Amino acid sequence: MVGHLSDTHLGWYSRGESVKERENDYYDAFREAVELFIKDHVDLVIHSGDILDEPRPLGKAVITLLEMVRELHGRGIPFLYTLGEHDISNIPSTPYPTILERLGIGLFVGGEPRDVRGLRVVGLPRHKKVQRNELLDKLDRIGEEQRSYRGRSVLVLHQDLRDVSGPWAELSLAELPAGFHYYAMGHLHKHIEARRGGGLLSYPGPTHWVDVDDPDECGVNIVDLSGDQPMVQWVRLESVRPKKRVRAREGELNHVIDALLREEHRKKPCLWLEVEADRPRPSPTLIDRLGEKYIVQRITVLPARHATKTYQGLREDSIDEELRRLALEALGGDEGGARLALDELLPLLSDPSRRREASEVVWRHYRGGGWGDKKG
Repeated sequence: MVGHLSDTHLGWYSRGESVKERENDYYDAFREAVELFIKDHVDLVIHSGDILDEPRPLGKAVITLLEMVRELHGRGIPFLYTLGEHDISNIPSTPYPTILERLGIGLFVGGEPRDVRGLRVVGLPRHKKVQRNELLDKLDRIGEEQRSYRGRSVLVLHQDLRDVSGPWAELSLAELPAGFHYYAMGHLHKHIEARRGGGLLSYPGPTHWVDVDDPDECGVNIVDLSGDQPMVQWVRLESVRPKKRVRAREGELNHVIDALLREEHRKKPCLWLEVEADRPRPSPTLIDRLGEKYIVQRITVLPARHATKTYQGLREDSIDEELRRLALEALGGDEGGARLALDELLPLLSDPSRRREASEVVWRHYRGGGWGDKKG
C-alpha cells in the first residue's frame, strides 16, 4: 500500500489579515494525512510536490515537515518526494525539502530510480512550460529504461496535463512514458483519476484548499498496487477548514448575515462575501458581526455599474482579468509569456528584495527560447 499526497503548501499564511489560524490549517491537514497513513499501515509515502508554500519558508513550516517525516521514518515508513514550483526558488539554490535526504529521513525522486519495498519509484521535479523540450527528453529517457523493467513501478510528477486543464499545460497524457502501474501526480488542486495504458494516473488534490475556487473537500490517496489493476481509495481529511462564498443585494444583507450567524460549524469557516450596493464601502459593524463566527477573507462591493471593488486591503476581482488581457496584448497573444509575467514576474517585482530573482526569471526564459521573436 502506498500513501500519496500532494500540494501541502506548508507555511501558507494570510498576508492581508495575518490570521494565525489559517497558517495552522495547512500544518493540521499535513499531520492528519501522516497519521492516516500510519493508521492504515502503508508501506511508503509519496509526496508529489509543493511541499512548502514558499521556497524561503516560515520556520514553523520546516519544523512541522521535519517532525512529521521523522514520525514516518521512526515507524519504518519511507517518505519519497519530488518538488513543485513552490518549493523551487527562481534564484538557483538548494531547495529546502532536500534537507530530508541530508538527514536520512526522506528520498528525493528527481530523475534516478529508487527501489523501495519492492517498488520502483522514479520522478522529476516541476518543469515550467518554457522547459517543455527538456522535460520531454527526460521523460523519453525514463520511458526507455522502463521498457525493460518488469516489476511494480510508480512515476512521480508535478505537472499539468492538457487533457485536464487545456492547451496551456506542459504535457498531454499521451506524452507520459508508458509502462508504469501508478502515476503519482501533483499540481492540480482537485482529485482526478485517468488511465494511462494499463496504469492509473491520479491527482489527490491538496491536503487543504488554497483558493476560494478550490474544491471544499480535500484529501489523500491510499493506493493498492498488489492486484492486477491498481486501485485508489481517496480519503477526505476531516481537519480541513470549511469555506463559503455568498452573494447578496444590499437590501437583503442583514437577512443574509443573520442566516450566516445562525449556522453552526465544527470549525470557523472562511467567508468571501459579495455585496451588490452603491455604498463606497461596507460598514465596519458588518465585519464585526461576521467575525463572531467566520474568518472574513474578503468583502467585495459590486456597484450598480458592475465595476468590482474589494476592501480590507484585498485585490480587486477585476484586476486579474484586466492584467491578463493587457499582458496578452503586449505579448502578441503569447499565453505562456503572459502566464510567466503574471504568475512569476509580477509577485517578484512587487517585492523590492526579490528584484534579482525577477531578472533571473527573465534571463532563463530568454535562454529557453521565450520571446525570441518579439521586437522592442
